[in-house]
Amino acid sequence: MARPNSATTLGHRPELAPSGMAQIYLERLGVHLEGQSVAGVETWMRVPEWSLALDVGRCPELLSRCKHLALTHAHMDHAGGLAQYLAMRQLYALEAPTVYAPAQCCDELRVIVDAWGRLHRRAFDWTLVGMQPGDEAPLGGGRWLRALPADHVVPALGYAVLERPRRRKAEFASATPRTLKTLAEEGVTISEVTERVLLAISGDTLPTVLDRVPELLTAEVVAMETTFLDARRTVADARIGGHTHLDDIIQRADSIRPNVFVPYHISQIYTPAAARVALSERLPPELLTRCRPLLPG
Repeated sequence: MARPNSATTLGHRPELAPSGMAQIYLERLGVHLEGQSVAGVETWMRVPEWSLALDVGRCPELLSRCKHLALTHAHMDHAGGLAQYLAMRQLYALEAPTVYAPAQCCDELRVIVDAWGRLHRRAFDWTLVGMQPGDEAPLGGGRWLRALPADHVVPALGYAVLERPRRRKAEFASATPRTLKTLAEEGVTISEVTERVLLAISGDTLPTVLDRVPELLTAEVVAMETTFLDARRTVADARIGGHTHLDDIIQRADSIRPNVFVPYHISQIYTPAAARVALSERLPPELLTRCRPLLPG
């Protein structure tokens, strides 16, 4: 599949795109996964073709083009730019966006946004949807957003984007068109709704989710929080902050089956070059071939 001109994905003002933004073209899905993620500093991603942002970080201008924003949790490096996101959508006279967030965070998020609206002397127009694990919301284009459980030090979620195409049942796979027409006329159901998980993002979490959230193992693309990569920080260090270590990924490598595996939220103690070296030296070869880390630049 030919890669589209990436300049068209950066909004109306490409020069306003944040420098160092990572951009991964997901060929099987025909979309881009863009973003910046440095643990404790800023995390945001977007799929421009789906008008979907995942976390908002400090909110670069291009995120304002996304009409859907899914917040994994309310730590500042993931949600601090929420009011800026709403202000820019208002500035550009864009339709009111929908923001999804853990239900336990919503009261406080409304208070914060209401306060910024008073400071602006103009209330923000938005819809906030509180989500619990298993909840779903339509994204348009035949896609759905599903909230996934996460195990963090504050209320948190992961998310999956899925579609539900209708496919012919296996028992009718070799049937001729004439047979299928006859069966349909007789009222036989020859197709069924299936589910395809396109993208899953873990959010900040302990690795326990990998043992109980199937979407994180089977999605076409999985973005997995991987804060620490080697002995510079131990697994015990990762646990203190409610995070995942690369050792946790390595232990479960045989179970992780996405076409593309995207480690993100990598600690600022690693330069991008050092992070790539650690991943290339430590990941099992079969998983390494599918690894596309979300790193600056």
